[in-house]
Amino acid sequence: MSRNIQICVFAYNLERTIEKSLTNLITSCAEYTPDIYVMINGCRDNTYSIVSKLANDNPRIHPIDIALGDKSNAWNTFIFQYYDKSSLAIFADGDLLFEANAVKNLIDYHQRYPQYNAISSFPCAYGRSSQQWRYNLLKEHQFTGALYLLSPRFANLLIEQGVKLPVGLIGDDSMLGYLSATDICSGTDLPKQRIGVCSSAVFIYESLNPFNWQDCKLYLRRRLRYSLRYFQQLSIVGNLKQHGIQAMPVMAIEGTVAPFCKIRWLSSNLFFDLISKVMIDRQRKKIIKT
Repeated sequence: MSRNIQICVFAYNLERTIEKSLTNLITSCAEYTPDIYVMINGCRDNTYSIVSKLANDNPRIHPIDIALGDKSNAWNTFIFQYYDKSSLAIFADGDLLFEANAVKNLIDYHQRYPQYNAISSFPCAYGRSSQQWRYNLLKEHQFTGALYLLSPRFANLLIEQGVKLPVGLIGDDSMLGYLSATDICSGTDLPKQRIGVCSSAVFIYESLNPFNWQDCKLYLRRRLRYSLRYFQQLSIVGNLKQHGIQAMPVMAIEGTVAPFCKIRWLSSNLFFDLISKVMIDRQRKKIIKT
């Protein structure tokens, strides 16, 4: 089976690394020659100009300038404006690198197992947490947003049903994993039958240094985002389970609440959950006033 391939790359303020990342991504495709759409969303640096220069030398690179800095909105833009409805759709974070043949292996995996709605990649083996992540991915057929493939059937099903990710959603991977496993809220939740995990499609991420102040700040921001994602997924997916795909909000905050009873009091998440609750409550008050 031979298909055209479209890769959607998410880029936000990546002027220092985007050229290296795109070069690495292309190399990881091996003999495949995809069209690469770089969704440059809300960038305040020179990411767009750098990608544009690369596109001058490689006509398969397409820089897409989006004013709003939001990954979910960038995903919606690609699916509904640039996806051709017949190609293999692959999505990659623009701040990562990939081991040899990672994208090729992802495509080959789909050709062997076309029944999967989505196919996840695999994290590199860095340490204990990475090993646990790998184990969970394989055991539970989890979905990871670093690098993944959506089958043409499933991508077109999303388009036909007008499914868009809520703007402001943190954790597009969690939402897409849920939609893939349930075949878009079909009433069954079957990740092992609907999500494949390609262990030879390996992405490389930088581990944080606890003695580096910038890394410490990044860690704290991540923990806060993880708490925000927790409340978003709890609220939005809960509504989807009850009311179906029509309950998907346009804006994530419209479908998100943070009740005290859902705060994880006896865990390391407590501090971040409390801050997240304050942020969510304030944002919802602004919506009510407007």
